Amino acid sequence: MRYSWSQHVEAAQVLGSAGPADQGVALALMGAALLMLARDLLLEDSLVSVRCD
Repeated sequence: MRYSWSQHVEAAQVLGSAGPADQGVALALMGAALLMLARDLLLEDSLVSVRCD
């Protein structure tokens, strides 16, 4: 992962506390952060393989 789970949570909290004047920028950054989280989770999931016999 590029970012740990706690770093993703911290970014969401910071962006969620944006004031009214900065909500548009915060929303755009939140979209980018969600894409990063999705990619990190996909990469993390692909590193773990489970085999059932």
